[in-house]
This record gives sequence, C-alpha cells and structure tokens, in this order.
Amino acid sequence: MVQEKKALTDGVIADLLWKLRLRLEAEGHRDIDTQRLRKESSYREHWLALAAASSDSELNGLEKAIRNRLLELLNDDAPLAPSPADGNRKLAWLGVAALLLVAAGGLFFALGTPAPAPVAATPAASAPPPPSADKDQPAAPRDPRTLFRIHGSNTVGEELAPALVKDYLASRGGTEIVTKTTDVALETRIEALLDGEPVAVEIHAHGSSTAFADLAAGATDIGMSSRKIKGEEVAKLAPTLGDLSLGDAEHIIALDGLAVVVNPGLAIREMNVATVAAIFAGEIANWQQLGGPDLPIQLFARDDNSGTWDSFDTMVLKPSGKTLADAARRFESSQELSDGVAATPGAIGFIGLPYVRRAKLLAISGDDNTLALFPNNFTVSTEDYPLARRLYLYLSAQSSNMEARQFIDHVHASQGQGVVGDIGFISQNISATKPPVTDDLPYEYLQLTEQAERLSINVCFALGSDGIDNKAQRDLFRLASYLEANPGRRVLLLGFTDSVGSQDVNLRLSKTRAELVSKELMKLGIFPYKVEGFGALAPVAANDNDEGRQRNRRVEVWII
Repeated sequence: MVQEKKALTDGVIADLLWKLRLRLEAEGHRDIDTQRLRKESSYREHWLALAAASSDSELNGLEKAIRNRLLELLNDDAPLAPSPADGNRKLAWLGVAALLLVAAGGLFFALGTPAPAPVAATPAASAPPPPSADKDQPAAPRDPRTLFRIHGSNTVGEELAPALVKDYLASRGGTEIVTKTTDVALETRIEALLDGEPVAVEIHAHGSSTAFADLAAGATDIGMSSRKIKGEEVAKLAPTLGDLSLGDAEHIIALDGLAVVVNPGLAIREMNVATVAAIFAGEIANWQQLGGPDLPIQLFARDDNSGTWDSFDTMVLKPSGKTLADAARRFESSQELSDGVAATPGAIGFIGLPYVRRAKLLAISGDDNTLALFPNNFTVSTEDYPLARRLYLYLSAQSSNMEARQFIDHVHASQGQGVVGDIGFISQNISATKPPVTDDLPYEYLQLTEQAERLSINVCFALGSDGIDNKAQRDLFRLASYLEANPGRRVLLLGFTDSVGSQDVNLRLSKTRAELVSKELMKLGIFPYKVEGFGALAPVAANDNDEGRQRNRRVEVWII
C-alpha cells in the first residue's frame, strides 16, 4: 500500500510512466491509461513486462528505471521527488544531502573506520532548517510539463489556437485552464491541471513561414499556417519529417475568407480581383479613379512572415503579374491592421475574416464574368468566394507526440469545429441551405436543384490529379455522418471543370469526376441518387490563372 500511495504522488514515477506510455504508443500500442499505470500494480506490471520483452533499448531502460524507483518507494523513508521542470526531475537538496551522508557512512563502515562525529557548525555557517514534515503544509508549486508546442500563423495563433487548446484540455478533464502571456509579443502558454499534474501548451504566432522554419529546427511539434506548405518547404523537411503535404500530416482545420476591407467612410461596396491587385500595386492611387472622392488611397498589408500576406500575394497580386507597392504599411498583428484601416480615411487592407472588426467589408468577384460575393459561412465553406482559403496544422506522421496527435483529432471532430465557428472562422461541420441561383444556369441544373438543398462542401481535386484532395477525403466522412443523422435524404453530385478544352471534353470530364466521388461515397455505404456533369458552366473564379482554374474544378453536393 505504501508503494502504491507513493507511486501516485512521486514525481520521478510520473515522468517515467509518461515516457513509457509515449514510447509504447510509438511502438503501436494504443489506449494506455497513465493514471491506471500509477494506481494499479497489475495494470502497470502488464506494460512493464511488454517493455522488458521488447527489442527496443529505450523501452528496456524505462522498464528498469521504473522498477528501481518502485523498489526505492518500498522504504517509507524514501524521499518523494518533486514534479518535473521541462521534463527533467531532480531530487530536492535535502534528499541529495541525505543520500551523500548515507554514502559517506557506508564508505567508512566498509573500511572498518567509524564515521567522524559531525562538527557543530557556527551560527554564521549553519544551514537553514529542513522543511517541516507537517502533513498540512502545502507542497511546493511544480513547473508545468509541456504537452506540445504550436508555432506559426498569426491568423491561427492569435485567437483560434488558444481557444482550441483550451477546449481540448477541458475535454480531457483539465481544470484551472488559464492563458499566460510572456515578455515576447504573440507568444503565450495555455496552462492547466490535468489529473492533478500541471501541464502547458506553448503557442508562438509570428507568421506561417515560421511554422516550417521551427519544424525544421525541432523547435515546435505542430506548425500552423494560413497557406498551404510550399514545394520547397516539403522538400527541405522530408528527410527528417516525411512528406508534410500528405493527408496524414497536412490537416485543414478551418476555412477563412480573405477579407478586403476599407475605411467605413468610403461608399464603395464591391470590387473585382483585378482592381484590388491594381490598387495594392500602386497603379490606382486615388479613390477618384474608381468614382469615389478625391482622396489618396492608404495601403495596409500584413508582413512578409504572414500566411495572410502569402495568400493575398498568391490569389490577388501574382495572377495579375503585380507586386505590392513600397508605400504599403506592414503589420504583424491582424487586429492592428484592421483597426488601422477603420481609423484611417481612404484606407484599404486585407485580413482574415474574424478580424474585420470596425472596418467595412467588400464583396469580391473573380472577374467580370462571375458574381461578386461577400465572404460568409456558405460562400467560404463551399469555397465559391474567390478569396476563400484554408487554414492548416502540420504534424509529421512520424511524430511520437501522442498528445499533439490527440489534439489534432479533437480539432477535426465536431466539437473542435464548433470552436472554429465560435471564434469567427468557418467550421467544416456540414450544413444545408437553399442558395440563390441565376436564370442563366443550364435548364437541367435548375430542374435538378429546384427542390434540393446544397450542402456546405465542394469536393475538390488535388492539383494535376483526378484524386480528391486532403480536405475532401475528410469531408466525405463528415458527409456520411451528416446523412446518418439525417436519414432519408438523397444525394446529388454535380460536377464542373475549368474552361480549358472543348465543351464536349469538359462535359465528359466533369461527369467523370462526379462519378469518382460517387464511387468513394459507395465505399461508405452512400449511393447517390443522381450524378451529372456541367462542364465549364457556372465558374466561381477566373479561369485565367491556376488558382482560379483549380477552384472551378469541383463537385457540388446537393440533397433532396
């Protein structure tokens, strides 16, 4: 009983058993309960026996260390170790001193020489009295153990990541969950008590590019980004972390509309992407050129480390062959940029949708052939809004940090996606709506959808491939869950392409892609009622650039 009681409170045992669990899980064992390891000797013995029989030297070493510590705890006088600080546990000074005295006495006894009597210390040199053994005296505070680290995007890290971490810790039974700021801007720690143990999650939000730099340096477990990982970043990280562009490492956790905002005093309501590009390139420098007041345009932009900047550059400037004007003011903080636009006459900026705040939001069209849309839950979740973008977490499939993996699973689940929506980003939880349609759409399309509702997903395809992309792979499972909760609904799959190629080729291709999605749904027990293709009709983005063409290659999902 003494050993079991001490195993519950001993810091060294807590650390060793935690490491044992992580190592066993890395070897393929699942659902290991750390509390049972500490509380139940038979349960602990089962896993220790597995560790002893393993060919893994690290497991062998952990098994021996745990057994040695348990033997020490059989002695009622064995000191309890304090809890870990940054993963390293040290004996308290009193315990160290006691061990040294015991060792010295043993040495003198072995030599047949009595140990010398202790010399009384002078008052000036006397050591402080040992801590009181009063059971009612509170234990010294313990430093939190870091569960995992998340570095990267300010868009994700400023509000969304902290909220998701707090929700994850609460779902694990965590208590006393608080946010601790540091001396460095945009760096925080979420701390909590988990099974009575102080734990923490580290969040650094200095921009998407820092996610991949810190992953390369081993300074973070999870990278957060408001843009997709670049090819050169994939190549650089592949030797140590594997291919981060694959579905087991790249996790789309939310959708966001890249919002173009102006000062509320401007009467302008909508704009196309080409005009936005000309403004930020400095080619349109006065609102009078767009029919507005004689007022200089003030440019507000995110800094170079920002994924929001990278998304804007990719979706707006580069397709037009333009670069940002030198006069643009740059910001690391999303909130500061938005508030600056709201306070500055003639200002225009771009920002993530949750940070619009007091600025005025514009409707955006891909070109003169597409409808100007405001970013909202539906237009962003279907990615019909021309400046919709995805928000990502990257965790190597080779990572042995099971806490990080469980956190990402929590974010993908319905509860985590609910937090995404609460913060102001667009959740991937599926909903149905009856969107407005225009009369210039094909007659068959209008007939099929007249009594139907459109679901808040578009199935998109990997670049240069007929395979569905990482987001769509998870969306099909979400669709299966949605239909299970809404029995009796029938599915319509309506495919579209970009405008490259002849009309006949595009009609066949659009139906072929819809049929590919139908086959994937059949694997999940869903048999679509209707599968059809409409070629290049009804584009949602411009077809004169790769980004727009990719967005137009889609399969809409409707239900009746």
